[in-house]
This record gives sequence, C-alpha cells and structure tokens, in this order.
Amino acid sequence: MFAKSPWEVSDTGKMPVPSQHTTLFVILKRFESAIRRVGRYVRFNHLLFAAIMALSAVSFWLSYEFRFDFTVPKQFEYQRMLWMPYISALKLLLFVLLRVHASNWRYVGIEDIPRLIFYCLACSITLALIPLVTGRVMIPRGVILIDFFLSLVLIGGARVGIRSFREKLVAFLSEDQKAVRQDAVVIGAGDAGEMIVREITRNPRAGLRVRALFDDDPTKKGLSIHGISVVGTTNAVPDFLRIHPVQAAIIAIPSAHRSDIRRIYNILKDLNLAVKTLPSLHEIVTGASTLTQLRDLSIADLLGREEILIDSGQVYHLVCGKVVVVTGAGGSIGSELCRQIVKRAPATLVLMERSENNLFQIHRRLVEQAGSGISLVPLLCDVNDAERMSYEFDRFRPDLVFHAAAYKHVPMQEFNPVECFRNNVGSTRTLVQASDTFGVSAFLLISTDKAVHPTSVMGATKRVCELYCQAYAGRSRTRFLSVRFGNVLASDGSVVPIFMEQIARGGPITVTHPDMRRYFMTIPEAVTLVLQAAALGESGQVMVLEMGEPVRIMDMVQQLIQLVGKDRNDIPIEIIGIRPGEKLTEELSSTDETSAQTVHSKIRAFNFKSGHPEEIVERIHEAIRRSFHTYDGGDIVGILRDLVPEYEPDPLSGTPASRPANPHEQSR
Repeated sequence: MFAKSPWEVSDTGKMPVPSQHTTLFVILKRFESAIRRVGRYVRFNHLLFAAIMALSAVSFWLSYEFRFDFTVPKQFEYQRMLWMPYISALKLLLFVLLRVHASNWRYVGIEDIPRLIFYCLACSITLALIPLVTGRVMIPRGVILIDFFLSLVLIGGARVGIRSFREKLVAFLSEDQKAVRQDAVVIGAGDAGEMIVREITRNPRAGLRVRALFDDDPTKKGLSIHGISVVGTTNAVPDFLRIHPVQAAIIAIPSAHRSDIRRIYNILKDLNLAVKTLPSLHEIVTGASTLTQLRDLSIADLLGREEILIDSGQVYHLVCGKVVVVTGAGGSIGSELCRQIVKRAPATLVLMERSENNLFQIHRRLVEQAGSGISLVPLLCDVNDAERMSYEFDRFRPDLVFHAAAYKHVPMQEFNPVECFRNNVGSTRTLVQASDTFGVSAFLLISTDKAVHPTSVMGATKRVCELYCQAYAGRSRTRFLSVRFGNVLASDGSVVPIFMEQIARGGPITVTHPDMRRYFMTIPEAVTLVLQAAALGESGQVMVLEMGEPVRIMDMVQQLIQLVGKDRNDIPIEIIGIRPGEKLTEELSSTDETSAQTVHSKIRAFNFKSGHPEEIVERIHEAIRRSFHTYDGGDIVGILRDLVPEYEPDPLSGTPASRPANPHEQSR
C-alpha cells in the first residue's frame, strides 16, 4: 500500500536530513500502523457505536443551549443531565434497529442521506412521544427540533469527514514521492468530468494531476469540483496554458457529437498536448468500454459526421433464433460482424475462415461472449470449394449468409489478378448458388466503393460480384443484397495502422499523393451498415452509407501526428506517388444507378438496370471457367473489361496486369 521509504541512504553513504514533507509522511505512516494494531482487538462497529452515543449526547446537550440562548434554566439543566445518557442509549438502539451502520463508512455518499434523515426523524419522533410514556417529563419542542438538525449535521458530517480523511491519508501514503505526474486539464464539468476528477484525486498512481476544468456552459465558470475550478469555456484553454503549462487534456463529454469533438480538437491541436477522451455513449451502451476508461483520442473521433446508429429491434428480429453463416469470419469486418450477431441471440453461428489462426482467435472470443443457448461452429474451409459449400449448406440450412471473405488490398491484387478474380468472383458464385439451392432467406455481399468506375482489379472483381448478385435476385427467392464500404479505419492492412507504425518509428510517413482523398468509416459503422442493410434492403439493391465528405489523406496524417502528442514538423512526410490501381478520389455510386429511399436516414439504396439476368449470369459463369484456364494477368484484365465496360485500368501502372507487353518478354 505504501511507497518506498523516503529514508534512503544517499550516494555519499550519509543519512539525509528529512524534509518537512518526509517527516509528515513517516508520522502518518506510524499513525496508520498504530490504528491497525488497535484494530486487532477493537472492531470498527465498537468504535462506531461509541461515537454515535457521544455525538448523540453532544447534540442533546447543545440543543438545550441553543434553545435557551446559552442560558439554560435550572429545571431544564437538571432534566438535561438526567436524560442525556438515556437519550444517547435510545438513539444508539434506533441506529442499530434501523441498520444505519450497514452502509460502509468508507464510501458514504449522497445516496446515504435519505437513510440518515429517516434515522434522525425517528429519533425526534421518539423524543416527542416520551411524555406519553412517562406522563411527567416534557422535553421542549424547540429542543427536539434543534436536536434533529444537530444530529443530522454531526453524524452526517462525521461520516463525510471520516471518508474524506481516509481518502486523503491513503492517497498521501500511497503516493510515490519520486513518481512523475503529468498536469492535465479536463474539458467538461458535468457528471463525467466530476467522476474523472474524483478518480484522479483518489488515485495518485494514475500519474495525472488536474489543474483546471473547462466547460462550454458559461454559467459554470467560477464553480469548483472537488477543489478544482472551472476556469472558462473550451476557447479559454490556450490562454490558460500560456500561464500554466500542462501535458495532457481529457475530454470528459461522453454525449459529445463528433462535430463537437472535432471542434475541441481544433482548439487543442497546436498546443502540444496528449489528448485523451472518455468512451462515447454508443461504446458504453454496447459494453465496449466503461465510463471511467480513458482512451487516446482516435482518428475515428474526428470524422466529419456523426456515427450512424442501428435499429436494434429490427436487426434483433432478423437474427434471433436463426442459423447464420459468416464467411471471412476471422477478418476485421467478419470478426466484428460475428460479435454483433452473437449479441442478437442466433440459434447457430457458422464461422467460415481459411486462416486457422484467425478462426481460432475469433472462435475463442465468441465462446467467452456467447450464451449457452448459441451454437458456434468454426469451419476451416475455402468458400470457393463448391462441393464443400454444398455439403455445409445442406448440413446447416442457414437462414442468413454474410459474405465478407475476399482479397481486398488494391496494389497486391494488381500483381495477382488471376487469384483475385478466382477468389472474389468464384467464391461469390459458389455461395450465391448454394444460397439459392438451399433456400437461404437473405444473402449479403460486402463490396467496396472501389467497385464504382473501377481502375483496379480488386474494384472490378467486386463490381462483377455486385452484378452477379443483382442478376440472381431476378431468378431466386433468396434476397440478394450488396453493401459498399468506404475505407474501414483500423481494419487489417488499412492506412491508419500503417501510418501509426511509421510514426512510432519516427518516420518517414509515406503518402501516395498530397491530394488523395478517401471516404472513411469505423469497423462498428461498417458492421452496423451490413446488419441494417440485411434487415431493410430489397433484393438486388446496393446499399451505401452516407459518409459525409471524403477525407484528405494528408490532413489525416497531420492529425495522427498531433494525436500522439508530437509536432507536425517532428515526423517527415514522403510523397511516393499513386500506387497501381489507385484513384485520387473514390465514388459511392455511378451515374447509371438510381437512388431509392430507405427507412434509415443514413443509408441509401441503389438499383441498376443491367440487362437480362440470365445473360449476365451465363457470361460471368463463362468468365470464371476461362479464369481457371489461364495464369496470364492480361487475360483477366480483358475478361474484366468485357464484364465491366466502365473498368479503365491504368496502362502506366507498371503492373503485370495492365502494363504494355515487354517485347523482350514476348520474344522469349
């Protein structure tokens, strides 16, 4: 419990002279040790009952003094002396009978006040009824009334004082005198701010010391919370820091919208602070975090729009009691999708994954999360295996299929177009046919914004998958849907983890182009979109999240540098040029797609008139057959251009898939 003893021998071998602070430390430590020795023989309740009797006697005695203006008549002086021990015993009896001592005095709070008031009121009523029992003794009504308030103040004050003294004593004795504590400011003087200040004050080992509070409510200026003053609004932080340098800022506003977080960040970003925040209300409600769990401000907090919310009731009815299949269950999207599905109580969740380690990890976590009524089936398999899929679909008869398995890294797939086509398009064909054959209620394909006017092999294959689902929707009872994502923050291989790794190394941070822009969404948002789309979408539709304005990658990089408490000039940024298959900006829909309304304000649905479904299905089948008879990336590019006329590969990308043939290679 205690820090290392301050009486340490110096390097010279001489005993140092203790400072005033050190002497007090030793005295208090010995005092606590003495209390512990006494505690071996005397129970806390014994001391508590003695204190209650003493405080009751003091209250009864002073009530007469106040009633008679410190000049108590002799007859009442005798009455007071005679009845004081009996009144004290009576109050102690009521204290025990009403179990006022049951609440822990270490953690007394506002919630204990009603019980204390009830106890004092019971004591006063009992004193008023004494004349009815004795027939002679009449305690003045003024004394009874004053005794009620004095008892409330003395007993309540003693409880609060003991708690306050104990917390300060423990904090002082637990404090490591050599530890370095960061000065911090707290933004938000509401309930969450009060909780943070209280926790930091109680726990010196947190390594923080709150210097000031700020709140955008101007009426709170000048107030104090646990001895910390509310200096002003958020706009006053820069002026305060010029006089009182601090190292950290804590945003204690769980209900804050992203626009508010972004505004606060813009005020703090040039102040060289480590910025931390509390979880959002969405994280608290879903159980992802607790209210007092501080975390670093993330790039997701700075998106220029509000996080979408899900219609939990609608999704619950979609999933509850159903057999659900998730492909790519061990990936970033697939694993979060599994976690969210388990919360909606499916009968069976079938996890399909090709990576053994990823499957092991997600299955282990779901077993810890899921209730006993949910069957979790981990299947190590290749979803491109038609015979295996037919067998598993016949065995489990799924109601819902979420197809998240795919190759997704754009530059990598430019170098491996054959495998990209076989995996992305071939697996979609296999799963769509199995879903149609075995009467799956709904099949949802996870697509990408790169499927719109694609310039990459990955984007073109995803567009083919969308076309295949749309074509099959016209010939099947299964509801086939597609969902387009923007870039998913913190997913495997996404730019943010790569940038953070480069920042940790001290740079350089590699950016492809200074004007590169992308749509971004968080993993929970992506999964929310999938679940909501499966609940409300109509067969053949492509669902898209309203993601606000695209984010400039260069701005994101600078924000990431500042979020880790570094100056923008500390980390070099290197422009490396656009990589194979990339575009400067992405699109969410094409001009030949018509928008349709949905019941969710943040989700749009698009329909596409793609011609005869039977013809499209047959053309894609033929393309898949051709892909298994070639290893030439150029052949795949040709196939994709036939299926997706708007696909425009960059001939200067330098990839085997799209670059002009080398005459020397042809001669060989």
